[in-house]
Amino acid sequence: MRHLDTVRRGVPGFWASGLLVLGLLLLPTTGIEGRQADPETSGVPQIRGQVVDDRTGAGVSGATVDFLDGRSTRLRATDTTDVDGYFHLPEVPHGSFRLRVQRLGFENTTTPFWEIERGELLTVEIRIDPEVVVMAPLEIKARVRSASPVLEGFYLRMDRGVGGTFFDREDIRREGPARVSDLVARAPGIRTEPASGFSSNRFVTMTRALPGRGPGGCPVQIFVDGVLATRSGAVPIDELASPTDLEGVEIYRGVGSVPAEFLTPDARCGVIALWTRRGW
Repeated sequence: MRHLDTVRRGVPGFWASGLLVLGLLLLPTTGIEGRQADPETSGVPQIRGQVVDDRTGAGVSGATVDFLDGRSTRLRATDTTDVDGYFHLPEVPHGSFRLRVQRLGFENTTTPFWEIERGELLTVEIRIDPEVVVMAPLEIKARVRSASPVLEGFYLRMDRGVGGTFFDREDIRREGPARVSDLVARAPGIRTEPASGFSSNRFVTMTRALPGRGPGGCPVQIFVDGVLATRSGAVPIDELASPTDLEGVEIYRGVGSVPAEFLTPDARCGVIALWTRRGW
């Protein structure tokens, strides 16, 4: 976001020192063709002006111009520029204010604070800078998530990003784990323990202690495609799925963060939900 540090009244062509992108030109209320305010008969200030592309000098249509009250920064008036970039704010509060300009394809621009007096008409020009879009060497035409209703809740919770640790399909590809336990072990507060015998599978626990359990880990509840897989006791997580099967994983460390979908009497030690590509 760019700002203009200084503005002057009644000095045509004035630019703030050192700034080349945003200019705000304030002219006196007299000599403005088509609209004048008489302080003796009208106490309501007004602002009109034009939003201009700083690179081409052309007016920018469809830009939103907001009047922000300098005392509270509340939005007090707004207008959208016409085909030539002109706007008009006919009734604004007197006193300190800022103008904010937003337009798709341009940088959001906010002017410095300025004063407008009772009965005054200000004519302004606001110059905005087009955004620079960096193109990657490889252009991705489209990326479509699975439309499966089974995964809809997972993506919704991941987008919100509240309370849990999430791995989607791209994360799993990037991490390249040999086993599911290798993947979940990268989340904070997770500990894995070898299963008995010669199996390479592992149990997963949380690194926290519960009353009556001593200092050891706390066994978690594991869901696969929304179904509890550890109802009859602890199950090595690597027996439930392989990394190539997974579309997503979500991990919740304590009962306070567990969503209602996974809340069971034994969820106090946390929950891991595995979403497989089989569940499509």
